[in-house]
Amino acid sequence: MADVITAPFDRVSDVNVVVNLQSPSPKIGFGNICILTVTPAAGSDGTGGGVPNVATDKDGLLLSKTDPESQAVYKEYGNFDAIALDYPETTDIYRKAASYFAQKNPSDRLAVLSYPAGKILPALKNFWFNNFYFAVFDKPNPDDEITASNIFEINKSKFLVTQSVKPTDYASWEGNDYTVNLVHPMNEAFDTAFLGRCASSLVGSINWKFKQLIGITPQELTASEKKAIDQHHGIVYVDIADVGETSAGWTSSGQYIDQLHGDIWIKAMIQYNVQKLLQNNDKIAYEQSGINLIQSVVNNTLEQAYQQGIILTNEATKHGDYSVTASSRNVQSLVDLSARRYGGIQFTYHRAGAIDSVTITGLIKSDTIAA
Repeated sequence: MADVITAPFDRVSDVNVVVNLQSPSPKIGFGNICILTVTPAAGSDGTGGGVPNVATDKDGLLLSKTDPESQAVYKEYGNFDAIALDYPETTDIYRKAASYFAQKNPSDRLAVLSYPAGKILPALKNFWFNNFYFAVFDKPNPDDEITASNIFEINKSKFLVTQSVKPTDYASWEGNDYTVNLVHPMNEAFDTAFLGRCASSLVGSINWKFKQLIGITPQELTASEKKAIDQHHGIVYVDIADVGETSAGWTSSGQYIDQLHGDIWIKAMIQYNVQKLLQNNDKIAYEQSGINLIQSVVNNTLEQAYQQGIILTNEATKHGDYSVTASSRNVQSLVDLSARRYGGIQFTYHRAGAIDSVTITGLIKSDTIAA
């Protein structure tokens, strides 16, 4: 039975960014992925099972950490060869990793989170703030996929990417914003190929539709088959004009991946940049000069988001359609002043979109007189 998720996970930080949706560091790895897998249990004789430990830092193993609560093991690998030492060609993880690194824009690392059966919730909770923003399962796991989808939905800061042969397999989490549903034969790792092509591009710079993938076979779909998949907001790799391309880059709810990815980028980078401001200054005075510094950091981050294509252009001003306001010290509560807590920054922005389809109207002029 899937675990019940009721609240987002907490992280250690001095800066909290709350973003509400209004509808009508060194490089932070916004495209890094993590493969989720159940740790094989030991045999009846107590041998076998466990997490492989062949790869070392000399081979390209970047990180290995065990969670004492769940006994889950999180590893980051800096190249495909290191992964292949722990997961040979016969494994699903090898296949997923090979598909990921075969694409034109993979990250410089790939993580594997191996957790004991039934421990997906504590495993993700305790490794949630590690360096990945997308996760896939190495093989179908319905109960854990439901739990994971709910975890991603409540935390709203990463994406779960699932793959199945028919869109109705996603009924248990249909409508979730932060789960992406791919429809494709299971013998090809469409999920990691899709992420290897798109996830590590500069956030805001790409539309996840129209992308060509290496090693993935385009599907020949009838109009009714494609319509049924679209109705469930599934994504397919389909043949269009003799070229394979990814279909609409949306999540299970119909929200677009590039826009939600942009929201995640803005929240994370404001948090990161303000944290650095606090760390790099001996003191930020609780007066207008200090408030102005914080406001400036938020404004600069939103300007960068605009330059990357995350934020729409205001056609009247020809600048980014965003604003940042900061209330003065004298309107802060006595409780906040006493606790040295400032909560007076507010910002808004208008998401940028992308063109997914085009309708062109033509007029034919003729000298023939109709009867």
